[in-house]
Amino acid sequence: MQDASSTFGTASLSKMKGETNTPTNRVEITTPARLHFSLIDLNGQLGRIDGGFGLAITEPKFEIIAELSTEIHVESVAYHERACAILTHLQKTYQFPGIKLKFISEIPTHSGFGSGTQLSLGIASAVNVLYNLKLSVLELANAVGRGGTSGIGVAAFETGGFIVDGGHRYPEQKSSFLPSSAADNISPPPILLRYTFPNNPLLIVLPNCSRIYGEAELELFRTLCPQPASVAPKLSYLLLLKVLPAILENDMRSFGGALNEIQTFGWKRVEIDAQGAELQQTLEFLQTNGALGAGVSSWGPAICAVSDDIDSLKRKTIEYLATLPDGGTCFITSANNTGAQIKKVG
Repeated sequence: MQDASSTFGTASLSKMKGETNTPTNRVEITTPARLHFSLIDLNGQLGRIDGGFGLAITEPKFEIIAELSTEIHVESVAYHERACAILTHLQKTYQFPGIKLKFISEIPTHSGFGSGTQLSLGIASAVNVLYNLKLSVLELANAVGRGGTSGIGVAAFETGGFIVDGGHRYPEQKSSFLPSSAADNISPPPILLRYTFPNNPLLIVLPNCSRIYGEAELELFRTLCPQPASVAPKLSYLLLLKVLPAILENDMRSFGGALNEIQTFGWKRVEIDAQGAELQQTLEFLQTNGALGAGVSSWGPAICAVSDDIDSLKRKTIEYLATLPDGGTCFITSANNTGAQIKKVG
């Protein structure tokens, strides 16, 4: 177990990962994905907005090989254009000549895994190490514009584990209810706590349904916020007296029960309803076919389920997904309690 402290996010990335300042021409970066279980306050009545809790997981992940270069060169299946844009943005600030990136594995886009933050921080950390910039994770997050709504992805990259962030002062720090992708020039929120999550297998289920991002996501935030003031106290109560004790006591039954309850109200209900019938039906299938609990990550469609018999649940889920109009996939993963791995290899 590890508590958050006032120095969270301020240590240089190389020091945090145990690397020396020895020059290198090549670095390998592996990032976790993150599950975001809920935003806490989208009302602002107490003078803060956002806040949230989530978990870093080992799969899916970005595996990136980065090398010094005199130009920008990116080899990627799904992220070529976005990676080039991140590098061009960083190049304007830090004046490095170039970099070569090769993606060995990639986190699926717009699926609830926080791929945007992990991609941005993975690329920024490659530049940071190869050019010995000695920047902290917080400085990198600010440089690539991540963490404007949730701090879970940034903290997942830095330390892994189960994370709770404290949101932003409203309206002084953040005056609008917008996602991180649209919240410019806003630093990541403070991390209130970080706990090592039990080493229990987790089933991730991805029904092939709609993806909520871009203008559709912005419109939902614009039209459905602020949320009722009653949502945040209920979520906070569940977090404090059910989710956190369950993690510390390795009580997956209570953890799963809390996940189930979180799906029924507030902003999580907005996220599920926006996805449509396939997501709701998949959630209900898991909850009635062996899952102790199941919860949608962010906008989904990724669902995380816990069970006493994860292999049996996976077999049933594969059969169920085959009955959906567009099918789906599922796989077993576990918590990542270390954060991103950065290795100098040449």
